[in-house]
Amino acid sequence: MDNIEPVQSSMFKVVNRKHQCNIVPVVLCIICVVLLSTAGFAEDVLVRVKKPVFAGSFYPGERSVLAGTIDGYMKEAGSQKDRTSSPVFGIIAPHAGYQYSGRVAAYAYNQVKGKPYTTVILMGPTHRVPLNGAAIYPSGSWETPLGRVQVDHDIAKKLADRCPFMKNYPIAFEREHSLEVQVPFLQRALKDFKIVPIVMGMMEGDDYRTLSDALCELLKQHAGKVLIVASSDMSHFHSYREANRMDRLTLKEIGDLDTGRLAAGLTKNDYELCGSQAVMTLMMVAKKVNGEAKVLHYANSGDVTEDKNRVVGYGAVAFSLREAGAGLNKREQKALLACARKTLEEAVTLEKIAPAEPKEKALLEKRGVFVTLTKNGRLRGCIGYITPVVPLYRAVSDMTVSAASRDPRFPPVAKEELKDIHIEISVLSPLKNIDDPQEIEIGKHGLFIVRGNNQGLLLPQVAAEYMWSREEFLKQTCRKAGLPSNAWRDKETKVYSFSAQIFSE
Repeated sequence: MDNIEPVQSSMFKVVNRKHQCNIVPVVLCIICVVLLSTAGFAEDVLVRVKKPVFAGSFYPGERSVLAGTIDGYMKEAGSQKDRTSSPVFGIIAPHAGYQYSGRVAAYAYNQVKGKPYTTVILMGPTHRVPLNGAAIYPSGSWETPLGRVQVDHDIAKKLADRCPFMKNYPIAFEREHSLEVQVPFLQRALKDFKIVPIVMGMMEGDDYRTLSDALCELLKQHAGKVLIVASSDMSHFHSYREANRMDRLTLKEIGDLDTGRLAAGLTKNDYELCGSQAVMTLMMVAKKVNGEAKVLHYANSGDVTEDKNRVVGYGAVAFSLREAGAGLNKREQKALLACARKTLEEAVTLEKIAPAEPKEKALLEKRGVFVTLTKNGRLRGCIGYITPVVPLYRAVSDMTVSAASRDPRFPPVAKEELKDIHIEISVLSPLKNIDDPQEIEIGKHGLFIVRGNNQGLLLPQVAAEYMWSREEFLKQTCRKAGLPSNAWRDKETKVYSFSAQIFSE
């Protein structure tokens, strides 16, 4: 399970501009918390229309101006070719006044434009009404200058039933901008959708787990139809240079789906997110569904106002489902390299290997893989599984031992060599039969050649390193298989290509 501590959001700061956050007096806060603890989920409380509060201030109040503004931002942010090809189930978008953060938000909404989502889960912080747990808006509709959007009462009730810390608490939404500013973007990007608005306060570790589990269940039950929007700004009131530094580190943790490091950094004020609860929840969902995060864009208010003394940061991130066999992210690569290093040291010094099953789902997939050991830049051992045989982490452990002790070209690695050994891992794609040599791309494809009992394999990096032509690459692979160099031309010879994701210490 994800190991996170309750995170105090940086949202409780006294400020006074549209790209900044506000707070009410302490007395009102105490009253609100007490009321929340007694509020239930009544189905008939919110049958009315929630009117826009921030139209004309945070975003244009006239329909045509608002539509034109958003469409302009979307056009600036990029075209269809800039969108991720994997199914997107979540985004992070900022919630400041459009003149400050609208261009950044457009990068996130471009990823979902025209997609057939029927329900959008809107999650964000509460700036004016502190909460214990979260509040949900269970029914009715929300209005903007672009029209009305219905609340998905059925899904709202399912979430509230699953999450005991989530209550029906209308006051939390009355003057909350973090969700309202997202709705016009959704109205320009999607058609025929409903929303489930949720604002979040002080969350406990179990609250995050319960909500993320419930959201994962929704994604599974309504495949491709549910979008999760985490509304969050980033650092507040640092210099332009410091905001860029801090926010880049924050986005790295988000991109790596490292909830532990992000939570620790927020607690120590190394990172700042005024929607940390929503972001953390979405990251946990991504980890549980084998998803990945892609940072799309970053800017801060200083890029707009030219005042770079005290700025607010904004980031756009897309979360998508990763197909089986897709590339590993940096966190997964790091875990696999750590597995290989631990295995190598145990095999050489303790003569026992006991790799622990990793938390990362991608490392449990069966994949072909090669482990290459070098010493001072020279090959010291290289062996691998050509086809998927065992889970990836296990394959890396097995092949690390083989490369260190069973490569017939080299003696076993000795204890005194460990400090000089460098580990490289090549995770292979499935083999593809090659009929036309022109299909081979040097630097991208490796080759596997088989005829009878003879077989030989060369990784993609070998041809690139020696600057071979396609024909020379084929000849060298034949020689590796113990075949004549022109054997690749024979009909009885099978030629396969594959790609590899290569990473090293």
